[in-house]
Amino acid sequence: MKKIGFVIVIGLILLAFFTFYSGGNSESYVLKVQETIDDRVQYLRTSDNSPFKKPEITFSAPEYFVINPKYRVNAKLERISQRERITIQNSDGTQSAYQKYAYANFRFEDKDCRLLVLKQTGFGSLQQYFLGFADNTSGESTYGGGRYLDVEIGKSNKVILDFNLAYNPYCAYGEGFTCPLPPKENILSLSIEAGERKFPF
Repeated sequence: MKKIGFVIVIGLILLAFFTFYSGGNSESYVLKVQETIDDRVQYLRTSDNSPFKKPEITFSAPEYFVINPKYRVNAKLERISQRERITIQNSDGTQSAYQKYAYANFRFEDKDCRLLVLKQTGFGSLQQYFLGFADNTSGESTYGGGRYLDVEIGKSNKVILDFNLAYNPYCAYGEGFTCPLPPKENILSLSIEAGERKFPF
C-alpha cells in the first residue's frame, strides 16, 4: 500500500509540474504575464532610454487587452537553411537589413498561421531576433504599424508565441523614432485581441 501511495503522490507532482509549465495553471500564468507587463510599464516610466523621456511625450501607462491563455500558442520552428538577407521598411521610409532565420508555424482559430522570424544583421553571433506582426486589429484597437513579440529560440524545434506579451514599438508613442515594420509574411488575416493596445497621441 505504501508503494501504491508513493506512486500516486509522484504522479500528482508530475501532473502539477506539467500542468504549470504547459500553461494549464491559468491563475499562475495570468499573474506571471501581468508581472512581465508591469515590468515593461515601469521601464517605460523610469528608464533613461524610454521614449517618454522626450519632453514632448507625456507619460501615460499603456493599456493592454485582458490576459487570455488562448493567445499563448505553441509553434513549430522551421529553421531556414539558406539564410537569405532581406531589407524591410522602417516607419520613417528608410530600410533595415535582416536575415531570414526561421518560420514559426501554428494553428489558431482553425487557421494555419506562419510568422517569419528575422535575425538582425551586424550583431555577430549575438542572437537578436525580430518578430513583428500585424493583424486585423492593426490601425483599429492596436497600433497601425504592427506590434512586436520577443521570442526565445533554443535547440528545440518548438517555440512559444505569447501574444499577451505583444508590445508596441516606440513609434506608437510619438514622433521622431525609427521602427521596423512587419514583413508582408507576418500580416495575419485574423484578430489578435491580446497584448498592448493602441496608444493615444
